[in-house]
Amino acid sequence: MTRSRPWLLAFAALAMATVVLFPIYWMLLTSVLPSELTRSRSPALLPELSALSFDAFAAALERKPVLLWLGNSAVVTIGATFISVVISTLGGYSLSRFRSRAQQGAGFALLVSKMLPSSLIVIPFFIAFSTFGLIDSRWGLILANAAVGVPFATWLMKGFFDGIPREIELAAMLDGCSGMQAMWYVVLPLAKPGLAACAIYVAIVAWSDFVFARTLVSSPDLWTLTVGMQSFLGEYLVDWSSLMAVGVLSLAPVFVLFLLLEPFLVSGMTQGAVAN
Repeated sequence: MTRSRPWLLAFAALAMATVVLFPIYWMLLTSVLPSELTRSRSPALLPELSALSFDAFAAALERKPVLLWLGNSAVVTIGATFISVVISTLGGYSLSRFRSRAQQGAGFALLVSKMLPSSLIVIPFFIAFSTFGLIDSRWGLILANAAVGVPFATWLMKGFFDGIPREIELAAMLDGCSGMQAMWYVVLPLAKPGLAACAIYVAIVAWSDFVFARTLVSSPDLWTLTVGMQSFLGEYLVDWSSLMAVGVLSLAPVFVLFLLLEPFLVSGMTQGAVAN
């Protein structure tokens, strides 16, 4: 049993990876196959190379302003990520270093707000943004996604700051640093993995958002990629090849970001989850 255990674990990991990655493989396969093959009653899992074609990508880019939607998604994601990381870093540091009742109440409020689904808070957001003229605006989407990402990101940063000894800051303050200088020059460099994990989490949430983008924006020129993909769903016909091609384009930036920052993500999650 001891000798066979590594093989069993490897087989279980391979089976789980196959189940998880199969939808991505099928999306990629659908995007490069003709429609008549994808709509077949018995589609081939391993089609011939001669049947593969990238015409669906060219057709999608020609028929719809996919690049414009991609740019809108990038702007919203970058803006929401920047705002969320700044706020969650300050909030997480405050919750970690100060133990007053006000801090505990704020942390509890953030925890409760994280439990609320997007579909429940989108109506209050719509009313508030209508009052301040943020409907049909990228700023509205940025603020909405930042508001959703801040609660979890704040608790993530709090856990990470809890793992950084307070004595390091005190030593820096004894050397002449102020509280803010100790945080900026000593604590934040040690918290880089947590910052990266926080940024990746908020970026994925903002990039994949559909509820806010569909509700708060109605102009096609301001659609994000997730909303634009819905336009490929017709009343009587679905252009599966073009839809899957746009899906591959939407997945590619997040996949590349995860590959580049995955070591920071794992380090930030594991260290930030341990509190002293």
